[in-house]
Formats: sequence, C-alpha cells, structure tokens
Amino acid sequence: MRVCFLTNNPNLCSTSRILQSWLLLAPSRGLTGCVVGQAQGDLALWMKSHDIPFLADPMPWPSKRRPWVAFYHALKVARWAKKHRVEIIHCNEHDVYPFAKLVNRLLRLPMVCHVRFKIEREFAEWCFHGKYQPDALLWTSHQQKADSAAAVAGLVPESQQQVVHLGIDLATFGNDAELGRQFRRQHQISDEDILVGTASPLRPRKKVEDFIELISRLAAVNPDVVGMIAGGEIAGDEAYRQRIEQQIQATRLGGRLRWVGLLEPIEPFHLACDISISTSEYETFGNSVCEAMACSKPVVAYEGGSVGEVVGDAGVIVPTGDIDKLTLAVEKLTSDARLRKSLGLKSRLRVASEFSPASSLQRVLSTYQALTRK
Repeated sequence: MRVCFLTNNPNLCSTSRILQSWLLLAPSRGLTGCVVGQAQGDLALWMKSHDIPFLADPMPWPSKRRPWVAFYHALKVARWAKKHRVEIIHCNEHDVYPFAKLVNRLLRLPMVCHVRFKIEREFAEWCFHGKYQPDALLWTSHQQKADSAAAVAGLVPESQQQVVHLGIDLATFGNDAELGRQFRRQHQISDEDILVGTASPLRPRKKVEDFIELISRLAAVNPDVVGMIAGGEIAGDEAYRQRIEQQIQATRLGGRLRWVGLLEPIEPFHLACDISISTSEYETFGNSVCEAMACSKPVVAYEGGSVGEVVGDAGVIVPTGDIDKLTLAVEKLTSDARLRKSLGLKSRLRVASEFSPASSLQRVLSTYQALTRK
C-alpha cells in the first residue's frame, strides 16, 4: 500500500516525530510512504537520508480571488503522487486539508485527516461539508475529540472518527544518558544543580510566564535550582517573546534562569533535566511531555487539555493556572531525588505501554485497509 503524507512541519519535532516513526516502521508493515512538505528543512534532509521520496510545495489554501495559484500547486502535487502510485492521501495536520481537497479532486483517492488541535465549527463547516468530508478523521486524544465534538457534529459521522495517540519510539529515543551529561557540561550545569526545564515555543497559550514565576519561587528557597526554557520564537508572537525576555531579566537570576531558544534535537535537553514542566493552557496531546517521559523524567504539569490524559498517574497534574499547587508539587520533587527517579521510571513505562508508534501505526494501517476495500 502506498500512502502520501502531507505536512506543514519542516522540522524534526512536534507533529513530525510520529510521522518519522511511522515511515521507518512502514516497510515491515507492507506500507510505502512518500511525503509532501510545505518547505525544505530538517525533515526534508531526514527524508533524503532515508531514501523516502519528498516534494517541497507551499500547498496554498484555495482562494476565490486567485484560484489558479492553488490549482497550479495541486496539479503539481497530484502528478507527483500519481508518479509514486499513491493509493491513500494522509494529511498529517488538519491545516493542510483545504489544499489536499483540491489535490484529491484530481486523484479521487481515500483521504485521512489527522487533527492536531481543537477545531472550531466555522473551520469544520468550510473544510468537511458535504462531499469534502474526510474518509477518516483521526484525533490525537480522547479529550481533543470531546472538545471538538460540536465542531464536527453532522459533518463527519462518528463511525469515521477514531483516536490515534501519538508516541515515541523508545528504541531510538531517551536511551543515551551521556547526551544529557554532555548537555549539562555544555551549559555549565553542575551535578549538584537541579535542572527544571520546559520545552515550549514562546506563544501565549504556553503560559511561559508561569514557568518563570515558578523558577523565581523555587530559586528563592533552593540555591541549587536552575530553570531552562527550550523553544523558539513563533512568527506573529514576537511581542510575547520580548515580554518573556523582559520577565527573565526582571528576575535577576542570571544563569539560574535561561532561555536557550529552539533546540533540535531536543532529546539531550530532556535527558539533562531533573524535572520537566508543562504550563500550557491547552494541548491536544503534548509531544514535549511525552518526550520528557520517554527520557525517564518526572513531569509536573497543568491539566492543559489532554496533558493529564498523557501523564496519567506517572507524574503530577495540577489545575491549569494554579501556580501555588504547581510550586508545591515541584518543591517536593526538588527535595526528594528518590521520588524523582521512581516517577521518571514510571513515566517511561507509561510511554512504552500507552504511546507506542508501532501500535498507533497498526491502527492507522487498519483504517487504510478498510478504506481501500470499499
């Protein structure tokens, strides 16, 4: 079976993580994958290194003012997909679905759409109405599906929806402790320091200001605590990045609180941390949380949509926005190394049992098989 994945993520993180795992596992499952990405980047280089066909195309949304632009690119992608004898189109993010609909007017193939955020009714009506509904709609968590139920009601039948958890391949991620030690040496984090980290792009819904407040409180009572923020600036949120930088400077903590920007690969950062934090208001899965768990790190997090669903009883979940409870939970971990270790081990076991790429690929493959038999 030949599948064409469409993605808007040029990087080796977030929504690309599960796609990479599926593509590596695909041949052993009788699956051949090719990828269309919105731009060249690290993901394209990775595809090339693994001999996976890749096409870069901007995949513009259809426009009534300039319809020929999207049609030109759709024709280009459709010809490329036909050349690779594609049988299924899989949108790795729902943001590429409007373009994929146009491609499929030329190909007439089964379409799968993987929703990566909570969607609104207006978007769903525009995207999924009538003959344009996807043949299968995938959600990344039960919480996300519930939160988006009203948006897709009457548009996509329940029988065409399913939850496919994301995940981390533990055979290739979170095993090399030396990467973490090297990261600590590189950033001058001593063995005695307790590194409390968050992997988060600088955007308002991530509530990075709460992480800054958390580190300020912890540092006031524990001189061994060091806080670190790993995540890049997001286009359109430059003002938020400036505010975060100002807040970091205002703490006067110097090297005890740092923003190190976008890190790729992110694995050494997670391995270096002693405690991982998520202050996000809303996640439909929480890749960074799952990555920290895969690296055997204890997680303390806001409920944040589906974060609690991912962490389960392997970490500590507090009500979103409750900085006092967040601080108390992290303080307990900073003073108890044995608890940190036991929760960390429990976290990795949870990833192994609940968030295996092999299991999620099997669910997706079953969906493909059902669609191609119709």
